[in-house]
Amino acid sequence: MRTNLSPDALLSFEALVRLGSFTAAAAERGCAKSHVSQQLRQLEAELGSVLLLRTTRRMTLTDAGARLLPHAQALRELLGRASDDVADVQETLQGALHLSTTPSMAQYLLADLLAEFASQHPGLQIRLDALNRLQDPVQEGLDLCLRARTVGDERLVAHAVGYSMERLYAAPAYLARHPAIGSPAVLQQHRVLINDDFQHNPLWTLYRGGEAVAVPLDVRFCSDNNPALAMTAIAGHGVCQLPHFVGERYRQLGLLQAVLPDWHGHFSPIYLVHPYRRPLPRKSRLLIDFLLPRLRTQLYAADHPDVALAPPTAARRPGV
Repeated sequence: MRTNLSPDALLSFEALVRLGSFTAAAAERGCAKSHVSQQLRQLEAELGSVLLLRTTRRMTLTDAGARLLPHAQALRELLGRASDDVADVQETLQGALHLSTTPSMAQYLLADLLAEFASQHPGLQIRLDALNRLQDPVQEGLDLCLRARTVGDERLVAHAVGYSMERLYAAPAYLARHPAIGSPAVLQQHRVLINDDFQHNPLWTLYRGGEAVAVPLDVRFCSDNNPALAMTAIAGHGVCQLPHFVGERYRQLGLLQAVLPDWHGHFSPIYLVHPYRRPLPRKSRLLIDFLLPRLRTQLYAADHPDVALAPPTAARRPGV
């Protein structure tokens, strides 16, 4: 049996399966229907196997066709990438990129990275939506979303980015005026600022290694916006629980101080997701390649000891 299969025939076979008709495949390939049919017969002859069962109404892959299809798809994607890589040298990226995430991740993870990427590719127009609701990239025409906790949609491709860990923070001035917090139980003597996930059950569960402690709260302020909680804590109004990538920004500036640094709240997996497309548009692929390594430096890795020991975040709103 011959092993030097025709790449052109493989591409016609892939187009025929993907588009579902000889007419559509021929139009995409820029040839006559008879040529696509001839290429399919040639491929079947070279392999010694029937690849498609054809009737007047439908085409069905045989077992041999199903085994061949991933290789034909890989060839199409490889050629598309090769073309894109050459075009990268000679072409400036053009057009729009539309992204969505939560207010916290927009402000503390994505905004400056997207501005940097836009400065490298001035032909792009980048829009970032910051919403406390889960947007559907397929229905709403989004190129990429950065989301927490779950993907839950087979139409989407998800790239694991890392983990967000919830930790406790307060302003140095607040801590100087109130009882020292040496254990989770002391938090009951303090004013706390909570995300509205906790408004109906004002209880923080904190973890340290294998320990877990539930702490009833004296709630003084509630918001669904982590930047607002951070600003309220900085103003000296109490202790708050924030994703570490929010709280650590202000801790490094000296505006917040870590409270009970050996303890932490739940963790949440973070994903960069996009609608399934083959091939993925070059501008999207380049942005993903740009974002992933930079985002991973700001999040916990899966092998971090705290992540390995802590339970995941319980089902809650999509925001972080």
